[in-house]
Amino acid sequence: MNLVYSLSNTTSHRAIAVAPIQDPSLPSVKLAYSNHTYDMLPFVVVTEDGVKKLNFPHLPDEYKPVVNISSNSSFSVEFTKKPREINAFLVDYDADTTEISPLTRLGKSEFGLGNLYGLRTIEVRAIFDDGKYVTYTCLADIQKPDIHGYGLPRETDPNIFGG
Repeated sequence: MNLVYSLSNTTSHRAIAVAPIQDPSLPSVKLAYSNHTYDMLPFVVVTEDGVKKLNFPHLPDEYKPVVNISSNSSFSVEFTKKPREINAFLVDYDADTTEISPLTRLGKSEFGLGNLYGLRTIEVRAIFDDGKYVTYTCLADIQKPDIHGYGLPRETDPNIFGG
């Protein structure tokens, strides 16, 4: 069992250990990248009965990223039940003001990261045919691309300065 620790310096929140909540009525989602898949946690569920928060996104101060992704790469999402609509975002919950960046859609369920990098939450928002709206999250380390792959000389190359 994985434990979620909620830490806050306010008096209204105390550090507690909570098992991640999995709702069997929700489709599960996996982030697919580089021939591997990674579970995404359901975060917010909106139904005709209202809004329910199941799991808070994992923050970099409390968790290690689930996946390392190059910012010039793409990922896809795999659902156990086909959604009617999918959108994806990179969210920085650790910023002074939460920063949300929409990701570029490359296919029906494939997204590119563009020029974004750093420890971020990948948030996938899906709407299903039954009207249910669900967000799923996964902490990722989005890394700057390796410029050596672009034919540029390495800093240790003796010919870099004509030597």
